[in-house]
Formats: sequence, C-alpha cells, structure tokens
Amino acid sequence: MKNYPGIVRLVALVSCFPKQSSNLSLSIFSICVEKGMVGGTTQVIDSVPVKANASMDSLELKVPQSELTDHLAKLRHISQMDKTTYRKAKGNKASINQQTITASDRGLKEIKSRNKKWSQDQDQRVGANNKNTKYTSNKTHYSPTDPDARISVKPGKARKLNYQSQLAVDTSHHVISHIEASYADLKDNQCLREVVKKLKPRLKREGLYWDSLLADAGYSSGENYAFPENEYITSYIPAHGTYKGGPEGFTYHKEGDYWVCSQNKK
Repeated sequence: MKNYPGIVRLVALVSCFPKQSSNLSLSIFSICVEKGMVGGTTQVIDSVPVKANASMDSLELKVPQSELTDHLAKLRHISQMDKTTYRKAKGNKASINQQTITASDRGLKEIKSRNKKWSQDQDQRVGANNKNTKYTSNKTHYSPTDPDARISVKPGKARKLNYQSQLAVDTSHHVISHIEASYADLKDNQCLREVVKKLKPRLKREGLYWDSLLADAGYSSGENYAFPENEYITSYIPAHGTYKGGPEGFTYHKEGDYWVCSQNKK
C-alpha cells in the first residue's frame, strides 16, 4: 500500500461513481491485482456515515396523502419546533411519496410519548435546553433539499442527515475492493448480502478465491450467517450482544452440525 498510495485512493474514488467510471474502476482494480496488492482470500466489510449536503434545521414534517392541511395541523404537536421550520429551504426537491408520512397512528403516539419523556427525563443531554431542540424521525420528517438523505445517529453523537457507505477492504495491502452508497436508515445486517453479491464476481473475474469474511456485530443475523456459507465463504461475525447462545436444553454437536434436545432427539 505504501508503494501505491495513489492507486488505492483512486480505486475508492472511482468506485463512488459506478455509472460513469465502472470500467475505469475495474481496470484500476485489475492493476492492483497484477501488482500483487490484492490477495482476495480475506475481505473485511464495514460501513461509515457520509454527511449529506442538507441541514437538520430545514427538515419538514411528512403528511398523509389526504386531508393534508388538516392533518398537518394535528401533527404539529410532535415537537414544539415543528410548528415552524427553523430554516426554510429555498426549494422542495422531494417527491410526493417522499413527503408522505410512513408512521402508523400507533407509531405517532409512540413518537409523541418519546418526545415528551425525552424533554422531561433527559434534560441534561447535550443541547437538550436549546430552544431549537426537537425530536426527529425518518417516519415523520424529510429533507426538502436532499430527500434521499436520512436521519441517523450513533451513540454519543448528535442526529445528522447522512448517507451510508458500505465498503470492503482486502486484508493483504488494505486495498478497497468494493464501495457503494446506501440509505443511512438501513442497518448493516440489511446490506451484507448485496455487498457479497457484487464483490464475489469481481474477485472471481480476477482469478481470486474469496475464503473468509470479517465484519462486526452490526452485521449479525441468522440470514447473514447462512448466506456466506451457501456461497462457500467462511464468515467471522460476532453475535449481537443480546444473543445468549443456543436453545435452552439443547446440545450442539459440531462434527455433525446438529442440535440434540433433552430427549436425545435431533
């Protein structure tokens, strides 16, 4: 990687614009393979938020398709700050579908309750006493300036309008082997299969065999353990923190890959 830093950065750059430069991206990746920079055997997959060019201050409330004006007035109680848009956007680029609320009546009540509890019980949270503070959700709010941006948050961080970047890195010389953008409200475990489906053929075209996949617990799910196995890829993904192990009263037999219950039945 130290010998070819420009190539590594360029692979990442052109991969961000697949329609305009997919052929160039493949060509540069092939050069990395020829130079012995890509082993192919082990790939690490992770995600990173990418800040959208939009402000949280210009968020608008979503409304239902019918009775827009009346229903909008009813929904303004979600947050005190929703009564007025703090910084009105110059234009609204969102489609009618993107402006339409996706939360159910039950969901709206939960958001209202959560907002009330947040203002009362979490008054020491950073920014809680700011007059512009409001509770926001992708179910009830959208950005008129960048409708595809989504509200996302990480522990200890403020809510921001972001996109999500999913990327894979080859462990030999840390060459980025795949990168793509997705909506920030998608969970990592919803994106793994799409990354694998696109990356495996790319490695195969270069004559590389993908043996191992490494990812953090955010990618953990039953489907994500089964899918790589069906693709003949060994995955090393730690179980989510809430996972307590196998079913109670069952014993796992690794050599046969099966469970036996207390009645000694498979």
